[in-house]
Amino acid sequence: MSGVLIRPPQTADAADVARLVTQLGYASDAVQVKARLKHLEGHPDIQCRVAERDGQVVGMIGLMVFPAFHRDGMHGYVTALVVDEKLRGEGVGATLLVAAEAWFKERGAKRVNLTTALYREEAHGFYEKRGYTFTGKRYTKIL
Repeated sequence: MSGVLIRPPQTADAADVARLVTQLGYASDAVQVKARLKHLEGHPDIQCRVAERDGQVVGMIGLMVFPAFHRDGMHGYVTALVVDEKLRGEGVGATLLVAAEAWFKERGAKRVNLTTALYREEAHGFYEKRGYTFTGKRYTKIL
């Protein structure tokens, strides 16, 4: 999508990222997001990217690469992807995903995994349109 800049987040983006993460269903505030970004500093295999349009952060994606025990090589994992609810369907998410896939390839990943809740039917179609396949269920346990 033209007019969208994909870049690492800055501390000044914390309120915008918090707003986006809250739209995704994970209530967050700027203080929490600043702490999360600070915690990720120095982790070359865990990154975040934001999409900026007209000086405003309008999307974000969380990325992680890791070696696995069940397959050789590095694996990519999208930990979160969200676009401002007012701009969905305009190509911001696709632009973020393309940038993420390029980052994964640079890190040697041959496969990308992600999860999405069962009720996010629009997200399922978004991912399938971009070559992602449904491969199973996710189970979660709070510790």
